[in-house]
Amino acid sequence: MAATPLCASPLAALKKTLRDEFPDVKSSHLSEALACSLGFRTHAAMQAAMVGSEQDRPFVLLRSSQFVDRLVQLGYDDDPEFDFEMTIGGGEPLLGVVSTVPVSAYEIEYKTLRQRAWRNLLVCAINAALEQRLFSLRPGDNRFPDNMRRGELFEFVLPNGMPARGSVADAGFHELSVHAAVNPNGDTVRAFNAGFHAGDAFGTTWIERERGAWMQSSDDSFHCRKWLLAELAELQVAPLGYGDRGRVIM
Repeated sequence: MAATPLCASPLAALKKTLRDEFPDVKSSHLSEALACSLGFRTHAAMQAAMVGSEQDRPFVLLRSSQFVDRLVQLGYDDDPEFDFEMTIGGGEPLLGVVSTVPVSAYEIEYKTLRQRAWRNLLVCAINAALEQRLFSLRPGDNRFPDNMRRGELFEFVLPNGMPARGSVADAGFHELSVHAAVNPNGDTVRAFNAGFHAGDAFGTTWIERERGAWMQSSDDSFHCRKWLLAELAELQVAPLGYGDRGRVIM
């Protein structure tokens, strides 16, 4: 999936590309299908959500299947091969529209309890940091003190109600280093090798923001109490505008 901020210019550029891709679809119907792909019931609802500073507006995943399904509802033929990632591949990149699926993402699956628990904890942490506006998915858009890259602490709550603490730091090259701990213990979560000193579960990741927007899959440093593993693995959480897998960039 690709993602786009809820801003007029990137949405207009994306719609122009879609008009070339779907020349027989009415402009108003493309607008409705595009809004649907972003999770809105109507184009008017999407417009109503586009308020405030554009720099503070979130990135939202473009769901290709929802776009095509809406066009089918409006009377057009199905197009199961369409993917928004195709709109940013080759040629000039679209303004503001980014990829969330690196090539390496297709090699990664979260099959085990441990892998799913790590993924869910870090997605919750990144979502919370985005919602608290500590950074955005735009390259270099950090909004926390550098603190010599020690990590800016933030609090959040998991969907199951458990308390958690995160740390975010600049990792260079527009990447961010994110750590998270459940039932946290002080500010130990800042340390990459904190393990159980940080809490009953502890994990780390990096967020790519230069070539796209995704978290890098690395559960090597993940520590989790046995009694907590299944509970974390069963959490239902979706990333807010970024991909949830990709190999670590060395």
